[in-house]
Amino acid sequence: MISRLAKPFLAGALALAATPALAAPFCGETPRIAALARQWADPDGAVMIAAHRGGHLEAPENSLAAIDEAVAAEADFVEIDVHVTSDGVPYIMHDRTVDRTTDGTGASEDISYSDLRKLRLEGTDAPPPTLQQMLMHTCGRVLVDLDMKTDRVGPVMAVIQALGMLDQVQMFDSDSETLRAARALAPGLQVMTRLTTETTLEAINGGLAPIRIVHGDPVSLNRAAGTAIAAMPARIWANALGDIDDRLTKQASDACARLQDLRALGVSTIQTDYPALLRRSLADCGVSAARGPTGPAPSGG
Repeated sequence: MISRLAKPFLAGALALAATPALAAPFCGETPRIAALARQWADPDGAVMIAAHRGGHLEAPENSLAAIDEAVAAEADFVEIDVHVTSDGVPYIMHDRTVDRTTDGTGASEDISYSDLRKLRLEGTDAPPPTLQQMLMHTCGRVLVDLDMKTDRVGPVMAVIQALGMLDQVQMFDSDSETLRAARALAPGLQVMTRLTTETTLEAINGGLAPIRIVHGDPVSLNRAAGTAIAAMPARIWANALGDIDDRLTKQASDACARLQDLRALGVSTIQTDYPALLRRSLADCGVSAARGPTGPAPSGG
């Protein structure tokens, strides 16, 4: 019988066996990542911008092309979503089914790796990327916020560690137990917990210190919460998705008051569907945004 503790390690080994082998850690630090990492680690730093599901205005969400779009838009983070195939291969997909974004149907975690390769992202001739492919594409170019749509942390952590990318990835899950399981496999992993009106900082952060960043919901994030998170100290992540993004696309100046309110609450990382537009609006609204080294980002691998 396989012990409960051993299962994540076995799952991780199977995941690597199903994907191309790596002779050595693939990803090293670049000047761009070094600069972004310093900003990421500074709880009092300028606002950083996260591209939701990559930059998907011109490219399919959660695709390699979406990463290129986000990097061109000067995003500091790309937010991507991960599921795991039935035979243990992590891949990039938001929904619980593959129906909306591919030419196939079925539950995202019931599909095998071989069947995954037969799918095509809508409007393309490419299948959904594996986590390994995606991280090799982001390596050295942009930080990654990995939104866990699975509780199978073993295969996910095996890929991150094999690529040598613990310093470029943070893991997010509304369930802190998933984050604790991942930290048990890699104590150096950066995690982002989520504060809601039904939770407390003590409950969501328990056993996870140090924490570099906390996700705040519009209702749960108030001055008291902002002060408590700042005292940890940690960054605060909030979404522009919905109301603020709508204002940005219609009359950008209408978003200024909302962006200034977020900053006043201590928000220092903002997730958006419009990273380039948000960066311009932060400047126009007098809200300081982080900026990495000038010049082109390295091309993807």
